[in-house]
Amino acid sequence: MEKEYKTNLIKRFITSFVIIIPVMAIMLNENFWIFSTIIFLICSVGFYEWNQNMFGSNMMGLFILSVFGMSSVYFVGQELYQEISAYTFFLIIILNTAIFDTFAFIVGSLFGKNYIAKTISPKKTFEGLLGGLLGSILFFLLISNYYDLGYVNLIIFILACFFAFFGDLLISYFKRKKGIKDTGSILPGHGGILDRLDSHLLATPISILLFLLIS
Repeated sequence: MEKEYKTNLIKRFITSFVIIIPVMAIMLNENFWIFSTIIFLICSVGFYEWNQNMFGSNMMGLFILSVFGMSSVYFVGQELYQEISAYTFFLIIILNTAIFDTFAFIVGSLFGKNYIAKTISPKKTFEGLLGGLLGSILFFLLISNYYDLGYVNLIIFILACFFAFFGDLLISYFKRKKGIKDTGSILPGHGGILDRLDSHLLATPISILLFLLIS
């Protein structure tokens, strides 16, 4: 069991590294068409997994993934009239969700005792949720040293965490209902695209909407 865990951990690390490098390159290059193509491919694979696993209505899956994809593409094409580019802010939105997930997982694993929805996702705890929120706040304070985001954006960061949690819970519900662990196997050690995208499905479009409203 320990050997299998270590092997899986190595796979996760390699996959994460392989994913992060091109993502960072795309964001730094700020090429709209490359970005749009990548988002389209991600959403297409995500919908394929949704359809293959029969997660509820296909229209529901198409709607959720379309909103995620179209809001992302629309956002990076905007002029924000700030010192920060739309691409950079989009990356910050994605990182905020990823950091929330990471802190929630670590704190929940170490200190989690009070379960939120044990029948849907046995590992989700209130302690993990609070740990994730703390991670998001620390991330905001860190990047505020480099970008003048304004504390109203902290509210967006925190709200995004809750939507990240619900997005994760939604996919967990469908997986539990179908009796499967992963939505696919395209990402070694991580499962499918939806396994990595779950937290971002709601958090990203909501963050974009709120940011554009206050701007």
